[in-house]
Amino acid sequence: MNNSCLFIGVLITILSLHAGVLAFEISGEYTVEGQKWLNEHWGENITLGDVARIAYFEEDYQNIIENVDLKLLNEVWGQPYYWGSRHPRVCEEYPECPFGASIWDETGPLNIHELNLSQITEMGLEDVVTDYSGYRIIGYMDKSISDGEKKYFHRDMPEDLDRFTYDLVWGDAEDSLKLTIFAPDGVMGPYYDDSDGVVNGRIFLQISRPDGIDPGDWYAVVEGERVFGTRKFMLLVL
Repeated sequence: MNNSCLFIGVLITILSLHAGVLAFEISGEYTVEGQKWLNEHWGENITLGDVARIAYFEEDYQNIIENVDLKLLNEVWGQPYYWGSRHPRVCEEYPECPFGASIWDETGPLNIHELNLSQITEMGLEDVVTDYSGYRIIGYMDKSISDGEKKYFHRDMPEDLDRFTYDLVWGDAEDSLKLTIFAPDGVMGPYYDDSDGVVNGRIFLQISRPDGIDPGDWYAVVEGERVFGTRKFMLLVL
């Protein structure tokens, strides 16, 4: 393996500590309105650790604390966190990736969409999910499901939210997953691949209520409606 791949491998190791944090960035769908909302609701002057407490499911958050060296974790989670275009050096020097880049080599940022299969395998990127630019990793398909199986997810929603997003990604439209949401005031769904208007192995739903989202226990059920073998997926609740 060359020095470039060794360098990238180290970056991947660090990034894997906070995949949920990267995933929290509204799936890379940046807009002026979206960034304003992020700053208002979650704050501007925050660290990776602050966002991890928001972005991770509780079980995943505790697993990281229990299995990662505390000194390394404090070093990584103590770093400042930036929303989107608040990466001034990247924006100025690399306009092709205004929201930053997750993978770099000696030539600059790497577009994951442009890597071939052997490069993706060598770098351990098989299960990553990127934003639309291809430069920024927003999460990992770290869950799996089989035909007819159900997976359950819980999120304790805070007060004073007026919108949030469910983003279910599995990538292969040949398989079919469905998503049902159980809110404190009722059931929403089930939703399918075409529920967001696009058949692409993804269900992207933004729930918005002008009077505010009901705080408390929200549950999501992901079901393998038609799965050939086992399908990896990622569910973001942000």
